[in-house]
Amino acid sequence: MSRTVHVFSGPTLPAARVRELLPDAVSHPPIGHGDLLRLDTAPGDTVVIIDGVWHQSAPVRHKEILLLLAEGVRVVGAASMGALRAAELAPYGMTGVGRVFEDLAAGVLDADDEVSVLHTPEGQPVSEALVNIRAALVRCAAAGQISEADAATLERLARALPYTRRTWAALAHRAREEGAGAAFAAVDGWRRRNTYDVKAEDAERALVLVAEGGPPAPEDGAQAWAGEAWRTSHVRYWTAAHRPGPGGVPFLAVLQHQQLYDDGFPARWRARVLSAIAGEDTGPDGIEAAALRTAAAEGVDVAAMSRQQLAHWLAPAELRALPPGEALLRIMVRSARLDGAWSVWPSSRAEAGDLVDDSLPTAEDIAKAYAVNAAVEAADPRHTTARLSADRIGRHLITRWNLPACAGRPVLDAAARDRAFRDFGGAVEVARAFYLGARTDTAAVPSGTGSCEGCPAAMARART
Repeated sequence: MSRTVHVFSGPTLPAARVRELLPDAVSHPPIGHGDLLRLDTAPGDTVVIIDGVWHQSAPVRHKEILLLLAEGVRVVGAASMGALRAAELAPYGMTGVGRVFEDLAAGVLDADDEVSVLHTPEGQPVSEALVNIRAALVRCAAAGQISEADAATLERLARALPYTRRTWAALAHRAREEGAGAAFAAVDGWRRRNTYDVKAEDAERALVLVAEGGPPAPEDGAQAWAGEAWRTSHVRYWTAAHRPGPGGVPFLAVLQHQQLYDDGFPARWRARVLSAIAGEDTGPDGIEAAALRTAAAEGVDVAAMSRQQLAHWLAPAELRALPPGEALLRIMVRSARLDGAWSVWPSSRAEAGDLVDDSLPTAEDIAKAYAVNAAVEAADPRHTTARLSADRIGRHLITRWNLPACAGRPVLDAAARDRAFRDFGGAVEVARAFYLGARTDTAAVPSGTGSCEGCPAAMARART
């Protein structure tokens, strides 16, 4: 059976060199959070992590790696981010290769900036890793070009530099200031004639081992943890957010799009929450009555809530007019997302059940939105969804949800919570990814001209 090898690399080892050593490998840029989960991996595949991002964006999480290991994917780390994660996860089955990994695992190295470098978006290194500078100093001293004392002085000066400014030129300047200019000159001349890139050496060694069918599999028992309760709510969320589903669209995107744009979603969410509260013993009078009985058994009653508490969950008109039972049902539905670990909010299509309507062309709508986002950003990199006006997106949702144009925050929050958002602001942030694609359909939906008591626009219409 054909096995796929994925390699994440950049400043340590460019993609061209990866292809030389592993011609059939799938090459990726430095790894970041979510990248592992976006892979189409199968048991027996191999992922090699060499380089990764961490400063400019979120790094790959440990439990993302655990998820692949639990699914039978071999994960190998070397040289840089790969060596760091392998040293931390070796007891769980991740395989480390090379000197940097060995020193990290043994505690000889204990800082992330030992391997960190500043690099361009294309992966070209701008600074030098401390492990490489140290390797040059040690090898130069071993060759008799400088003393061990000079090597220690230059290492101290290099370590004092921030990793983003740790270059040979910066070290030369500091060495001259400290009276170590002659020692630096000897090292600088030696390194130009000799190899010292220990990170690249480790990375190439890892790829050669993979090409030869290695490195060795972890010891027996290394994955005994896989049956334990390690899949936290964070792991479930990351999986939903990044792992592609049908049509290549992650499940969370499908769920969020229907939250925002499916008129039937609020009713399905209400039924899901109340069913979960009611439990299996629903009774002949339905899930709403059963949910109220459960609430009463737990001592939850609107009569015991303060006016301020009720106003947090209910819109002003609801406070005035809703009977206590319906008020409590709405509060239970709107507060359900407060418990992020409660599985009432699904992390997969299998968990979602009837909450997701498969008859809708949601994946196609999402793909359209993503294509529009990409085209807009390609035309001007400054035009990203992160810079969209929150007010404009808010007005868009008010229109799509057929709310009064003058609706205040309590009404907006209540409508958002009926769709399983924590508040209206949260809905606006989720809508950023879909707004540019969805706004073209605005003419096909109601225009948000509902009325509210005391609304000046409504009063003006009444006088005409």
